[in-house]
Parts: sequence; C-alpha cells; structure tokens
Amino acid sequence: MKYFQDIGTINFKWDQVANAFWQRYPNPFSKHVLSEDVISRHVDDKKLFTKRLLKKTNVKTGPVQRVVGSASFTFVVEESIVDPVKKIITTYTRNIGLTKFVYVDEKCVYKVNPNNSDSVVCEKQAWVESPRSGWYGKVICSFVHNRFKGNAKKAFNGFNHVLESLYGTTPHTLTMKEKLQDKAKKATDVAKKVKGYIPKS
Repeated sequence: MKYFQDIGTINFKWDQVANAFWQRYPNPFSKHVLSEDVISRHVDDKKLFTKRLLKKTNVKTGPVQRVVGSASFTFVVEESIVDPVKKIITTYTRNIGLTKFVYVDEKCVYKVNPNNSDSVVCEKQAWVESPRSGWYGKVICSFVHNRFKGNAKKAFNGFNHVLESLYGTTPHTLTMKEKLQDKAKKATDVAKKVKGYIPKS
C-alpha cells in the first residue's frame, strides 16, 4: 500500500470555495477529467449529500499497460458532504474501474483556515493498494501513486484557476470589487427614484 498526504491553502473564502466546488471541471489543469454526472443528491440535517460519477483518462505505460490492457478511460465515484453550518466540505473518492488491479481511496476536507478566516485549508489523503501480488502489484501501486501525486497538484491548480475566473485573483481584490459594485448599485437605485431619470444605454 502507498499513502499520500498533502495540505494546501486556498486563498478564497469558504463560501466562494463551496460555490466553485461544483464548477471545478472543465479547467485547463484537469484535462484528465472527461465528464461528471450527478447520481444522487439530498439534504439531511442541513447538510448536502451528493454522489457523482467522474470519467477520467487512464494513461498507462510499460508493464502497467501489459497488465490492465488498453482501456483509455476509467470511472471513479465521488461522494461529498457539504456542511454550511460548520463550513466544512468532505469528499470521499474511489475508483470503480480497474479494481482487479488497483484501489484508490481519497479523502479531502475543505475547512476555514483557523489562522485566516479569508482562506480555506484543504487536507487531502489517499491510499493506493493493488490486489495483485508480487512484482506486478508493486509496479502498479507505485505508478498509480506517482500519477495521483501529479494529478493532485493539477487538481489544486485547477481549482484555483476556477476560483480566480469566478471571483478575481484574491479575496481582497474581490472584496474591493464587491464594495465598488455595491456602491454603484446603490447609486443607481437612488438615481432611479429621481423623477425623469433616464439610464444610459
């Protein structure tokens, strides 16, 4: 078994992260994610439970390809729990394809940074294990583990890309922008109440 752990900081507010979470794909850093479909979704105890099916590319080289064959993609299931009260998003992801060769279980937790409420801490863990014994099992396990590490970095960069596309470069820039937009809206609302006001086209 191979274990992976990483902790990263996302410089956006939790509400922004929670909103962008559903818009992570497509993005230029996660081209290995081909599609996403919602299997089920419900609210229980003020928490949003969602199960999604993700289709991902299945790159293989050398001995790994000889073992798992020529399939160009595989499927994983992502189960998420969004708790807006505690401001925590927890995801559990596991592969449902190629399970004769490898198991990949991932847990990811997004929560408000205790040192800076304007940012979010992302704690990621993953376990990679192959049911194959001997040399093949070790090769598959090492290959998937290394690929997972690379894709984890891409996923982090891709999520930031989506957040920046939605909200700007930093929470501070966003806050200033929102204040300016709010002032402009209020000024427009006041102007509309003035008799004879004609908005500019």
